[in-house]
Amino acid sequence: MLGIDITNIKRFEKQNQQFIEKVLHKDEIIEYNNAKEKAVFLAKRWAIKEALFKADNKLFSFSEINIKKEDRTYKYPGYVISTSREGDIIIAIAQKEK
Repeated sequence: MLGIDITNIKRFEKQNQQFIEKVLHKDEIIEYNNAKEKAVFLAKRWAIKEALFKADNKLFSFSEINIKKEDRTYKYPGYVISTSREGDIIIAIAQKEK
């Protein structure tokens, strides 16, 4: 299955701690707190997790999904993930590996 999501970074500029804890895994919260562009970090994780959910409706508890970034690529076991940014727009695509 394939999932795709698009979002606007501005939606994530002034999010409260409750929202952050609902969306981010505890390890991602540490990365978020160290991020220079917090809204971009949050928007990318949101878009990726929405795309994952659309690819597999079992992945609905976003705070349990820990997205890793290695070698400039986002990783989640069993999926291929791609993101792109144009200005304030983020798009993410997730495809379940066969």
